[in-house]
Amino acid sequence: MGQHQGDLSLDVGLRFGGAATIREAAPLLFSGFAALATALAIVSPAADARAAEALHLTWDACAFEAGASPSRLFACDVDQDTLRLHVGFTLAQPVSDAIGLELVVDVQFESPALPDWWRLEDGGCRAGALRVDADFGLAPGCADPWSGGGAAGFPSYTPGMPRGAPNQARIRAGVGVAPATPRSLAADTPYHAARLAFLTIKTTAGACPGCETRACLVLNSILIRRAPGAEADVFVTTPAPLDGNWALWQGTGAPCTQVPARRATWGAVKSLYR
Repeated sequence: MGQHQGDLSLDVGLRFGGAATIREAAPLLFSGFAALATALAIVSPAADARAAEALHLTWDACAFEAGASPSRLFACDVDQDTLRLHVGFTLAQPVSDAIGLELVVDVQFESPALPDWWRLEDGGCRAGALRVDADFGLAPGCADPWSGGGAAGFPSYTPGMPRGAPNQARIRAGVGVAPATPRSLAADTPYHAARLAFLTIKTTAGACPGCETRACLVLNSILIRRAPGAEADVFVTTPAPLDGNWALWQGTGAPCTQVPARRATWGAVKSLYR
């Protein structure tokens, strides 16, 4: 460090005819550093965005991959397709001893009540049409936090959540590894969290009408579970810029702002995952 400081003093002295000191040159030096920092921010905004905490929700691919889209249009004309919603995140600080991710996605519909096509709960018109997996494949835009070893549980789907309205529903899902094999997550890496798969069974012939109804899906939070005895779990709630935690179904129309979670105490937050 001392050698670098000496070099800097020598360079400043030469530039100012040998009479200037670091103190005298400081305004010019710091002005130059500020200009350089601004230039770097302009040419590499993605790096800055990835270094911050953020929640991402996109159709067809993770948010940092080609083909990702915040909006999904579906002609509602086939019963054997699968539509995939990618849940992703970045962290502001590294997290060690991670063993699981638990996510909450709330859905708001344009219609006054849930259409039958979106009755995905047990006993609903399309029960069994919602699944979750951690099969991310070779997707270079986002890293697999489990390095191919993650397992997904069965998702839950609860009509009427989070505000008790008849045109809302909540999806909860979990992915993780055994407590004996925890992982470390970096602060500068876009990660996959899970893929929500919507099967198109019972779409045609009026079996479960309402596929055309517009909806907004909002990724409200991801809870990072840590191994027993490790530090506290980590709760990620910051949306990606430009409403990057919203995903639209059949175009705009549903009021997305009616379902994002309000700020709450940690006790209230934990109740989301019970």
